[in-house]
Amino acid sequence: MKEKISPFIVFGFFGALASILLIVLFGTIGVEEVILSDSVSAATTSNVAVTAEVTVSIGCDSSPGSTAFGTLSSTVTSTASPNASTTMACANSGTGCVLYVKDANAGLATDTPSHTIPSPNAAADASTTLVAGTEGYGIQATTTSAGLTIDSRYDQTGDIVGGLSLTDIIIASSTADITDAEVIVTHMAAISEATPPGIYEDTITYSCLVND
Repeated sequence: MKEKISPFIVFGFFGALASILLIVLFGTIGVEEVILSDSVSAATTSNVAVTAEVTVSIGCDSSPGSTAFGTLSSTVTSTASPNASTTMACANSGTGCVLYVKDANAGLATDTPSHTIPSPNAAADASTTLVAGTEGYGIQATTTSAGLTIDSRYDQTGDIVGGLSLTDIIIASSTADITDAEVIVTHMAAISEATPPGIYEDTITYSCLVND
């Protein structure tokens, strides 16, 4: 007797097959999604900090180490020999550099007897014209270096001198970096008939700083 296949059974078979196919398909899709998810990663960054320091280079050198008037006379103004020269330089300053000057006595001084030839005169003015027979002492400054400017106090000629002080005074300055810029200083003095005899001395100090 020939068996009949029940439509229900057939439906059930294909239904089962469809379920299997759906499971496979959905499973395959699920696998593909996992693979795609694994292949995409978030970007990451890493930083390296780089630092450096630039320092200002500045300096000045004066020569010779001494100068002398010899014997002073009340009948003439005197100039010391040789002239002093200060060479200055600055780099990476941004604003240039300044040459300052000061002295130890605010004049030419002697201990025995105690007396000072004032700078530049008895009134301690910024500058004065030296006159034979009247006590006074000071300096003049010049330069031929480009970019360096002599302060008006010391930018003098003839018998006019700028006064020295116990505190720093600007003698020359620049507004930009300079190299091997030279300031030449002339020392001058005058005495009166009443100036006591003695060995008169002074120490002049030059210093270089960044221009503020």
